[in-house]
Amino acid sequence: MADPRSRHGFASIVFGLALMYGSVTPAWARSETTLAYPRDQVWPTAVRFLVVDEHVKVTEKDADAGYVMFELRDDGKTFRGALEVMTVLRDGRPVVRFVLQIEDRPSWLEIAMLKRLEAKLHIELGSPSPPPSKPDDDGDAKPGKDGPKPGPGKATPKPGAPAPAPGPTPGKDDAPSDDGLPLSPTP
Repeated sequence: MADPRSRHGFASIVFGLALMYGSVTPAWARSETTLAYPRDQVWPTAVRFLVVDEHVKVTEKDADAGYVMFELRDDGKTFRGALEVMTVLRDGRPVVRFVLQIEDRPSWLEIAMLKRLEAKLHIELGSPSPPPSKPDDDGDAKPGKDGPKPGPGKATPKPGAPAPAPGPTPGKDDAPSDDGLPLSPTP
């Protein structure tokens, strides 16, 4: 039987090599969030957020194309990054997708930065616009949580029918999936 200390030493060496190999591999992470704000309103706020709040150096920006290239100083090093702002369709309406990439930095850093951007947008622009209400079987919009009350000429709601989905909660409408491709980078 082998000495347990030698097995532990071998495992430590393998683990150390795995860590070393993983840390020298360059990577571009990519994080994104989608929010229901008008693009023309979020663009200046997003650029101001990068410069004033995040203290990055903007190296290039194009409002029409919807991107900002920047340099982030962290741990005494400079890392290149990019923020894209584009209009996409979600639930049949235009919303804004933010895609943030920072070279050689972990994705949690990008996600945290996007959360801070979302908080700044909420402070400056208010809550994102709620999704449009969906019509019921009669073509009427359903008011309130439980839909319209039955009355003359109205059918009783079907038992077990699902209630309409509530509007987005701040911080909850940032799922990475959506209904389609970017419409255009312009407002």
